Amino acid sequence: NFANPDTGVRRLIPDYDKYDLGAYSVAEYSLNESWTVDAGLRYDFNRINAKKFYRTSRWEESGYDQDFSDIVLEDLGTQILTNPIFNFHNVSASTGLNFEMDGENLLRVNYAYSQRAPNPSELFSEGLHHSAARIELGDLRINSEKSSKVSISLERNAQNWGYTIAPFFNSIKDFILLEPTGAEFTIRGAFPVWSYRQTDALLYGLDVSIYNNWNTNIRSEHTFAWVRGTDISTDIPLINIPAANLNNSIEFKIPSWNNFTFGMESQFVFEQKRFPPNITVFSPQQQQNLLLDINTPPPAYHLIALNAEKSFSLKNENDLTVGLGATNLLNTSYRDYLNRLRYFADDMGRNINLRIIYNY
Repeated sequence: NFANPDTGVRRLIPDYDKYDLGAYSVAEYSLNESWTVDAGLRYDFNRINAKKFYRTSRWEESGYDQDFSDIVLEDLGTQILTNPIFNFHNVSASTGLNFEMDGENLLRVNYAYSQRAPNPSELFSEGLHHSAARIELGDLRINSEKSSKVSISLERNAQNWGYTIAPFFNSIKDFILLEPTGAEFTIRGAFPVWSYRQTDALLYGLDVSIYNNWNTNIRSEHTFAWVRGTDISTDIPLINIPAANLNNSIEFKIPSWNNFTFGMESQFVFEQKRFPPNITVFSPQQQQNLLLDINTPPPAYHLIALNAEKSFSLKNENDLTVGLGATNLLNTSYRDYLNRLRYFADDMGRNINLRIIYNY
């Protein structure tokens, strides 16, 4: 089931057969009551066998006629039928050291090396991605990513309160990213062009979480996440790195009241200040270069959610559960930086849902 060359239609991603084979081993050794060492090793084999039509002009413009002439099955003039076959051999390994200070406090140090094979979208994309209203272009030259990550975690798990502080540092060679590179003007309109490419990247950040059991009925949780990403080759911020976010929630629960639960959650997402510069495209209509403001992130936003739940007994004890929830309670207009549709519409407004669960 692949595109008919007579129609001139090339699908965004072609038909393909994909085979994955993996094997792994993990081990853990206790040095004494406080120190534990663990390690893991994994091998993955990935094979992709595709049948894909390329527009001849795109094929030559990308230089594929020089690098991939051996995969051409048929030259149809305006289109070329190809049979790209890729085999990826990836190895991953990790080792960690855990130090249990006492029954409540734990320190973890971990190093992980991993490889990830490119997926078919990153290799073969060529055409209009209708749901995102943009043209996406893959690259047959993309290789596996290679990541080296060091992470440290300090944890406390106690009955009354606890926390986790986890900084990390991640260096990725041949990092695969999708970014805007221009615009194309077609009979269906003008569309931005997003292209896949590889670069060396550096990511580091911090995850923090705290919980507190104030009493047997009230519990609060707080989490904070922050990450920073940079393209090492250009010293430019990476695109689509999530902004820092802070979540706070409190839950009031009385099991004796038929498992009555009431909770409130606050989510604050900061504005992403680090992003690559916008691009300039040529407008045939205006016959001049125009700035395409496509990389600028949206402003910060704050969301409130509520949730209530209670059980009832019909035939059996607590066999019926009724819940009422509301997200974006204040009906805030906002746009998520990682939402591909943020250029066209706000994210979801106030949403109220009723849940009825019956266990029979």
